[in-house]
Amino acid sequence: MESESLRQISHLPEEIMTDILSRLTAKSLVRFNFTSKSWLSLISSKHFIKAHSTKNPTFGDHRILSITKEPEYELHHLSLCSLLSDRVTYATHGDFPIDKSVRSLKMVGSCNGLVCILINRKDFFLWNPTTTESKKLPDAGGCGFGYVTERGFGFDESSGDYKVYGVFSSQYRAIGKIYSLKANSWTSINYNFKDGSTLLFRKGKFVSGNLHWCRTKSELNWRWYISSFDLKNEVHGIMEQPGILDDDFDPILGVFNGCLSMFYHNRVHGYLDNRFYDLWVLKRYGVRDSWRRLMSICVDPLRRFGLLTPFHVTSQNREVLFKSGRYLIIYNSKENHFQCWEMIDSNKFLKLVYVESLESLVSQFGVHVQTGK
Repeated sequence: MESESLRQISHLPEEIMTDILSRLTAKSLVRFNFTSKSWLSLISSKHFIKAHSTKNPTFGDHRILSITKEPEYELHHLSLCSLLSDRVTYATHGDFPIDKSVRSLKMVGSCNGLVCILINRKDFFLWNPTTTESKKLPDAGGCGFGYVTERGFGFDESSGDYKVYGVFSSQYRAIGKIYSLKANSWTSINYNFKDGSTLLFRKGKFVSGNLHWCRTKSELNWRWYISSFDLKNEVHGIMEQPGILDDDFDPILGVFNGCLSMFYHNRVHGYLDNRFYDLWVLKRYGVRDSWRRLMSICVDPLRRFGLLTPFHVTSQNREVLFKSGRYLIIYNSKENHFQCWEMIDSNKFLKLVYVESLESLVSQFGVHVQTGK
């Protein structure tokens, strides 16, 4: 039963209610779903979700999704803000929308609060960890001969549609497929990379309506380049390698403040030095000469952790998150120091940063979904 105060607030004009509630965080609003049926109807409407994302262009709190397998898959998530500012941070155990005993699990990407996961190398799931809505995508059809070897997830702004990209490969052939959430179906696409090129990382980075990967090719003396896939026109492309960088080390693509970025080992006295990471950012998308070096990080003090993989850079303070085995490491560029956390009882964990949002698979797209308890 609604409390007296809730009934009084509910009598306010809808536009005032919308304005007040749209200023709250997604996490707070989800709690109201169990408080008032009228608020649930308002908060889950397309109009409100759009108003909320407009007032909160960066959405809610960034959270780290951590998945371990010891021996079954276990999920934990923690606030990135708390991790960066508090002396003590607690990871929260989360419920999976999938069977924990699956053989394999890979992160595909996150976009506007939705997370895409690949299960058993062939099945895709969409999931909003904040609202707990999830959806298993239909079978891609005709791809039973192979597994997903290339993947990506993003938003086509021109059609207001979320799309999943997958390349299903066997020993002898590869088929490209694109999934539309609006249509709830897969379609075949022309896959242009059947010429022996090698992916450096299988997960595409989503920037400016395109997914991006780094590749090498023997015919180019293993020189790396960036390939892309345009979600609007559903065509592949190639971005020229920045002339300021070298071929000796493979870059790690990422996203910084909405721009394509890459981590790259820099040069010391003319020689490439793996003690240093440079962060480069493409200031103007599609303009080769707009790559700029944002920072250089000496990781020599962390060599005892082994190979470091950067996976996120915060927009405001430019903290860099690294993963190494069971360790999570944060570099503060302003104070030039590192903080390290250890994942207890796990030698390896998957990680992904997402933002809390109300983005709904139901009210936005009318698809059948499962909802967590």
